[in-house]
Amino acid sequence: GTASGSFTNCEADVFSFGVLMYRMFTGSFPFEGGDRVSTLAKILEVKHVPIRQKSESLPAELERIIDKCLQKDPNDRYQDTRDLVVDLRSLRRQFDSGISDTSEITATMDRMPKSKSFTLSGAKLAVSAVAAVVIAVVLFWYFGGGGEEAPPTGLQARENALAILGFENKTGDAELDWLEAGLPEILLTDLAQSGSVSLISCNRILDYLADEIDPDEGDPNHQLCVNAARTLGAVTVLSGAFYKMGDKIRIDARLEDSETGRVILGEKVVGDDPFTLVDSLTGKIAQSLNVREMMGGNVQVANITSSSPEAYKHYILGMEKFNKIDFDEANREFEKAIEIDSTFAMPYMRIGMSYGLQGKAQPAKPYFEIASRFEHKLPLKDRNLLDIYRDLWLELDYDAGMIKTKSFVTNYPDDKEVRTFFGTMLLNLGRDPVAALAQIDTVLMLDPRYRLALSIKLDIHTADREFDKVIETIGLIKKYYPDTEGPYERLTRVYIQQGRYEEAKVEAEQLLEKFPDNTSALSQLNTICLLLRQFEDARRYANMLKERHGDDPYVVVNHYQRLAGVDNWEGKFRSGLTNMHRALETALSTLDSNLIANTYDGMGSRYYYFDMPDSALMFSKKGYDWAGVLNALDYPLFLVRVDPDRASEAKPMFRDAVTNFKSRIPQELWPLVEALRVYFDGLAQSDTTLIIQGLQEQIDALGQSGGSGNYTIMGRYQVQTGLYEDGITNLEPSIEGEYETSNALTYLQSRYYLGVAHEALGNTEEAINHYREVLKYWNNPDMEIKEITDTRRRLGDLTS
Repeated sequence: GTASGSFTNCEADVFSFGVLMYRMFTGSFPFEGGDRVSTLAKILEVKHVPIRQKSESLPAELERIIDKCLQKDPNDRYQDTRDLVVDLRSLRRQFDSGISDTSEITATMDRMPKSKSFTLSGAKLAVSAVAAVVIAVVLFWYFGGGGEEAPPTGLQARENALAILGFENKTGDAELDWLEAGLPEILLTDLAQSGSVSLISCNRILDYLADEIDPDEGDPNHQLCVNAARTLGAVTVLSGAFYKMGDKIRIDARLEDSETGRVILGEKVVGDDPFTLVDSLTGKIAQSLNVREMMGGNVQVANITSSSPEAYKHYILGMEKFNKIDFDEANREFEKAIEIDSTFAMPYMRIGMSYGLQGKAQPAKPYFEIASRFEHKLPLKDRNLLDIYRDLWLELDYDAGMIKTKSFVTNYPDDKEVRTFFGTMLLNLGRDPVAALAQIDTVLMLDPRYRLALSIKLDIHTADREFDKVIETIGLIKKYYPDTEGPYERLTRVYIQQGRYEEAKVEAEQLLEKFPDNTSALSQLNTICLLLRQFEDARRYANMLKERHGDDPYVVVNHYQRLAGVDNWEGKFRSGLTNMHRALETALSTLDSNLIANTYDGMGSRYYYFDMPDSALMFSKKGYDWAGVLNALDYPLFLVRVDPDRASEAKPMFRDAVTNFKSRIPQELWPLVEALRVYFDGLAQSDTTLIIQGLQEQIDALGQSGGSGNYTIMGRYQVQTGLYEDGITNLEPSIEGEYETSNALTYLQSRYYLGVAHEALGNTEEAINHYREVLKYWNNPDMEIKEITDTRRRLGDLTS
């Protein structure tokens, strides 16, 4: 057949190309046996070793591409090799843009073994790895097509593939600027009702051109956009402008052949309702593309969005803010849209997402519920999106949400938002940071400036403690979004993790100066001041939270909790409990189950520290009554920790919580549940060895993000059982370094147990130093704690 026909349809070529790519970047074949039979057996039965296991410096996205080519099931490979080329070209664009450093890849290729069976004639392996990818693409075109025709210069065009470019505002009325983004979006929604038209959005084209245009110089010229659309596979391109004619709007639209520039359709539509105009224009486009019969049964665009252009205007303006993670401003626009059209489902869904992304689960729920009531007014793609978010924020069925998200990404591979969420799920639910990074890198190759993906990339690098990469990515965000708060917040957090407290304080103060209403800056400054033992300043910043944001109950809860934290450092334990009660009272006013459950748990933990087990269990039980699927395990664990004799009461609660957890959580997190089971059994049996085993298994299940809390708890048990050196190892990070705690009660206990361990080992001076550090802050507390009493006794014995 022809080159194009073979290239489009042959799955075997995709597999062969995967083998070729694997060989290029590793110097070995993915499936090697002693003879042909054993090699064939490996191809059929054995999974290849991922390329990054052979060379960690290779990009995660390259590994994803090769892995997809080498899947056993042809249905799991690239179904359309044009998509493969899109990914490869995007990878090259990432290299060219300098987003990732490929110098190590080049070095890796220089070290690749040269064999007689595989050479690149005339190619010098010292060129960049991504340049080699392009050579491979050329080889693939020839091999796939038998070499009879020269490889095409762009992607294989899809039948009826239509790119929608921008529409220029020629009205002179700035109030109509929203239509520049709104008209392409409405057209996209209308045309998407037909499965017979492949659509390439205006945003997709702008994303593709992101590395070639300067945002400060305005929109790219028309021909540049047409060239990009053709490269992305468009056969035809739609563009135009709109004008004002009295009270009416005139839209001039032009449909042209992307290759020749020949105008296929030139159409003018006039009216006062953009939706009606777009419906009319859609019909004419369908007729020009010979798909009119496919569009005949479609409903009007107003019936799957809003009946009000004004409401849609505010939705578009809200989305501009939403995509920059300016959720408060976005929600103000979405609320305006709802005030105009109370049945408009899309802004309800977006407000729910805004709250969900800020950790405000309770305010999010009613918006998702209302969006569900009107989901018949959503386009198909948005109905699928709502289904995912209902699972995540309403049903708390994370396993189903992850499955549906993966399916969505398959069906809509260019959707940046959902692919980013998929990356987040792979990181937090799938425990697979490599796969998560591959998804995020794919998004950033589609759009290097996509704000949400850049934020998730920070999370991935932070989880791996790759602080240089975190700081590098923060620099990119500052470059792309110089007037946003996020980069300053993240850089402050990195400095805190690195123990660079003075630098963190400077960064947070700059953030507060530039954005006086930023609550994160006040919270971070409170934490930094505690770590610097500047308690007066810490209290001042905690009070500023309520002074500036007293109308936000979530901030007020944070205010009281932080005041309690300062109280505890100063030995004002009773005052700290009073502030925690105030935090609880405020939390209850929100009816947010997660916030309430967590606040009750905090109360229970504090009473347990103060050796008041009955109060501790009472508050913890009330938290259990509000608990969701993720924290329903806390109370039965806390119950047997406080009172092992109540194990028979705790066991059925723990068993039911485990069953519910596993029914909603991907299997990748099940090892964590099994570790908690071991920990529960250890607590119930008062078996310290089993307790330590359960804590270690939790750390193993969570990987590098195992959390300092588990190490600290384990260190205490180790000291109690005479494992002094192990206890010291696990407790020391909580008093200095990356995991240094700002929680006074944790710090107090860590210092006390470190003193006990060193005393037992005969390290008298170290023990004395730890005991003195305890009494430095808590020599005259307003409530006696057993650790403080014992510290006085031990220090007296050692110094008398």
